Amino acid sequence: MSAAQPERRDFDLGALAPARRVEPQASFAAQASPPPARPVPAPVEKVLFETDAPAAPAKASFTARTEELLRRLADLLRRPDAPTPFAIGLFASAGGGKSSAIDWLTEPLAATGAPVVVLRAADLAEQPERALAAALYRALAPHHGPFAQEAALEAPHFGADPGAIARAARDELLDLRRKLIAEKQALSDSEMRRAALKDILLFETPGTRVDIYARKIRNAFEPRLRRFGFTGEALAAFKDLTRDLNESGGLAGRLLASLRGLYAFKGQTRLLLLSALGFAADKGLAWLAANKADLLGLIASGGSIGGQAANFLQSHLDWLPVAARLFALLALALLGLNIWRAVDFMQPLIHAAGLLDRDVVDKRHEVEQTLAHQARNVELMGSEVDVLARKAYEAERRANAAGASRNPPLFLEGDEASRKRDHAVGFLETISDLVTRGTMAAAPRRIVVAVDGYESADQSDALFRRVHDLLALPGFVAIHALDPALFHDRGDELARRIQLPLRLDGVDTGEPIALAPFDTPLSPLETRLTGAMAPLAGANPRAGKRLRNLFRFLRPAPDAPAGLTAALALFVAAEIGGSAEDRAALARALGPENHTFAPAGSPALREAFANASAIDGPIGLEDAKRAAALARRISVA
Repeated sequence: MSAAQPERRDFDLGALAPARRVEPQASFAAQASPPPARPVPAPVEKVLFETDAPAAPAKASFTARTEELLRRLADLLRRPDAPTPFAIGLFASAGGGKSSAIDWLTEPLAATGAPVVVLRAADLAEQPERALAAALYRALAPHHGPFAQEAALEAPHFGADPGAIARAARDELLDLRRKLIAEKQALSDSEMRRAALKDILLFETPGTRVDIYARKIRNAFEPRLRRFGFTGEALAAFKDLTRDLNESGGLAGRLLASLRGLYAFKGQTRLLLLSALGFAADKGLAWLAANKADLLGLIASGGSIGGQAANFLQSHLDWLPVAARLFALLALALLGLNIWRAVDFMQPLIHAAGLLDRDVVDKRHEVEQTLAHQARNVELMGSEVDVLARKAYEAERRANAAGASRNPPLFLEGDEASRKRDHAVGFLETISDLVTRGTMAAAPRRIVVAVDGYESADQSDALFRRVHDLLALPGFVAIHALDPALFHDRGDELARRIQLPLRLDGVDTGEPIALAPFDTPLSPLETRLTGAMAPLAGANPRAGKRLRNLFRFLRPAPDAPAGLTAALALFVAAEIGGSAEDRAALARALGPENHTFAPAGSPALREAFANASAIDGPIGLEDAKRAAALARRISVA
């Protein structure tokens, strides 16, 4: 969007008016009057204290004329063929009901599903472009999601440098790919940590159950390690043995693995061998004792020497049963020592393996959650990379088609803040383009944006101009709640930017003027009257459109007395193009010292007064006062 102020387009609201409608007539048969009902007293509302918050539309207290004019504005906003861009101004001093009037206009419109955004000026003060774009996106997303998404995707390309867009998209893609690679590496590391979770808990994580237990029994267990031939660091050896036992399976597997303690460690095999020899000696000596007679007989059969030997052995073999029992006891003792050493060594390891199981259970849930989160991040970032790759390709294609330079001068490059601001402006312009083209089925007909609270913002006049220029796009209707005192020295600029002003604090004079239906076209007499006001309102096409629009908004009903319509046309023309001297001359002509209405001012005022009087008859003083009070409703001075 150019920094220059956009051209202000004024529309003739007469294009909206259909042919006059004929209301159906209904007749009612005479009915007997029912007996008068007993009056019910109205409920009394008890209010302890009233706040300054805007009143709900149903409770807003406006004058009858103000409410009627607000209703006409609401009818205009609801019409599907209402012109855009269009700027409405609600004028009143602080506390004059501007916020309530905005709610009165916008809440029924929003209830129909139409996109309506109500903002505080203070929220727009720092970055009006980005704040306005963000508010519009949030308002459109619920009911017009595809439209909002399409506008957001096209926004960077709308009026921007295609080369800068392509470079920014390429840099963003490279940065996101680096992040994706790092995230994949983190996921791989987490998977490796999950696979090595037991080792991590045993050797890298202090304060676990198994670590505390190992340190607690270290001094008592270290001698056992030494007896079994372990010469390294005792704590590490204990944890190694715990891991091996833990990986052997459940309780049954660990008990079977614990049998290794009977033979697999230093000294255990020797005890088993000695125990086996003891049992063998027991069996051998018991056999000799049981077969002593046969053995001695065999020896004695060997002659005199054999007989002597048999006699000797007969007298000295009585100890064989005792020796057999001693060897049996020794074998049992050696086997018991082997089993005790194995149990004494394996029991702490079995307990530690159980503690490791509990540590793994506690930690695995956290690890699984981390893995799931990282896997989800990788999946989402992969999708984002795919989307961004297509975006970068499209941006590169547009840049090549536009002949953009690949290496522009550095002074053409904008900073991050300016790119975001341009993106926001592009979003507004894209919305306007999509609404105007009407190629999307989900596109709204128009978007209403209301801004309140200018008096509480710093540099409110500059903020109003910026917000007005941002919304001066086809497809937008802007409602500005303003205190005219903020623009006391810039009234002409305010009048140029606001196409339909409405003062909420106007005072009616005399009998209320019945207004014509808003959707009926101007009559030939009214057309002549508005054309005859050109000397006072201004001869340019914009002034003519504004005169017809405002006159149509306020014009009296067709049965108004002669002169009243002419008076209203004269005073509306003075509000649009009359000078301060002309308006002062009209005010003097309404003074109590006058008996007739005969303003004396500039030649333009006198010519306009003469034309009005000639077309619609003489203008009476009371009609002039009533018309002046009604015309003041659209004054910005």
